[in-house]
Amino acid sequence: MEFEFSVDEAETPPPSGFDLGHMDVRGSNGSVSSRDRGLGGSMMIYLTVTLLLDGLRPFLAGKGRSYESAAVDSSFSLTFTRGRDGVVDTACRGSLVDRSPAADVAAAVHAAAKRFADAHLHQLPPDDAGREDLQHAVADFERFMDQVR
Repeated sequence: MEFEFSVDEAETPPPSGFDLGHMDVRGSNGSVSSRDRGLGGSMMIYLTVTLLLDGLRPFLAGKGRSYESAAVDSSFSLTFTRGRDGVVDTACRGSLVDRSPAADVAAAVHAAAKRFADAHLHQLPPDDAGREDLQHAVADFERFMDQVR
């Protein structure tokens, strides 16, 4: 499973934590992209990644049977459902994208969020709320990953 988060190429300077962007997900059963939805698929990417990390953390820790991650200001969403065998199904609009152990989902989301943060956060002003929220979410997920490993 692989996630990729990106800032929309059409965004104009200066960068902001409210910039629009996209999410691409490739899994064992296919792939899905917010780009496939046209203008309705663009999301506030910094805020969406933050919500995804903050929502997935308790779900992947075993709390709850499912979690739906809705993108901010977008029609794009992912649904994560834990089976009885502990394997997590990732779906978009009812179509299965991936079936993986929870630790693999956590590793894929963490790696993508870290790549995104490393590539883009330095471009935002230090006091930008989107920057601060994503920095905290990545750090919290990093600590969670220490428990998963």
